[in-house]
Amino acid sequence: MSTDLSASFNEQYVNINTKLKKRIMRKPNVSEATKHEFIGLAIQCEHSEQPTFAGQTYIGAAKCEAAIGNFLGEAEQYIAAARQFIKAEKKLATLKFFSPDRENLEVKAAIGCFIQALSKYPEKSPIRTWILLEIANNLIELDHKLEAAAYFEQALETLQEDNMMKVTCLHNLFNLQIDCEKYDIALRTGNTIVDSKHPLPGKLLSELQVSRILLGLIIELDGKNNCESLKKLFSDLQNDEDNEMMPFSTDLKLKLQSIIISSRMSDHQALLSISNEVKPYLNNLQKSLLETLIKKKQEE
Repeated sequence: MSTDLSASFNEQYVNINTKLKKRIMRKPNVSEATKHEFIGLAIQCEHSEQPTFAGQTYIGAAKCEAAIGNFLGEAEQYIAAARQFIKAEKKLATLKFFSPDRENLEVKAAIGCFIQALSKYPEKSPIRTWILLEIANNLIELDHKLEAAAYFEQALETLQEDNMMKVTCLHNLFNLQIDCEKYDIALRTGNTIVDSKHPLPGKLLSELQVSRILLGLIIELDGKNNCESLKKLFSDLQNDEDNEMMPFSTDLKLKLQSIIISSRMSDHQALLSISNEVKPYLNNLQKSLLETLIKKKQEE
C-alpha cells in the first residue's frame, strides 16, 4: 500500500508500524514492503527538512531489517538514522536553540544509533573504524571535544598497524587534546606519533616537533619522565646540531632556541619579545600553547 503523502508524519508512522506488528504476529515474509514504506517516509521527511522525524523513521526501517535477519541492512539504516539526528542537532546549533529539557537529545540519539550499527560489524571490520571516526568528527563540529577524544581513542584501538591512517587519527587526537588543554596527555600522544615506525611528511614532522617543544616547556618534564626522542630534540636544538628529525628553517630554529632559553630562565619579557617574531611560523594551537607558556612564566 502506498504512503499517503497528505497524512501527517505521526499518522503515517503509526500506520506503517501497526502493519509491521501485524505482519510479525502472522509471521509471513515479514517486512520488505513495510521497510520500503519506512524508507519512503524517511526520504519524504528529509525533503521536508525534518531530520529528527527522518531519523525516527530510519530506525523503523532498521527494525524491519532486523526482523528478516538482514543485520548489515539493519546497520545501514541505523547509520542513516544517526546522520539525520546529527543533521538535526547541527540545525538547532545553527539556530542557537537551547532548552534544558532537550539538551543534546539528538546527539545522544545519533550516538545510540551509531553504536547499534557498530555492533553489527565484525570486530576487525574497517567499517567500525570509520563509524567511530565519524562520531568523533561530528562531536568536534558540535563542540563536544572531550567526548570526541574518547571516540578517537576507540578508533585507534581498531587500527593494528602503524600506517598513515593511524598517524592521521593520532594527529587529530593530539590537536584535540591540546585544544582541550590536556597538555600532559597531548605530549604523550605527540611522542607516540614521532616515535612510530611510519615515516612522517616533513611538514607534519615539523609541526609535531614545534608543538612537542612548547608542550615540554609548559609541563617542565624532568629527565626521569621524559621520553628519549624528546630529550634528544631539546639537546640537539640547544647544541645547534642538525638531524632529519628537525626539519626547521634556520630562522625558525633560532627562534625556538630563544624560546627555550627564555623559558628556562623564566624571562617573561624576552618570551614576549620573541613571541611576536615566531607567531608567523605557528598554527593557531601552537600560538595558544605559546601564550600559555608566557602566562605561566609571568606568574612564576
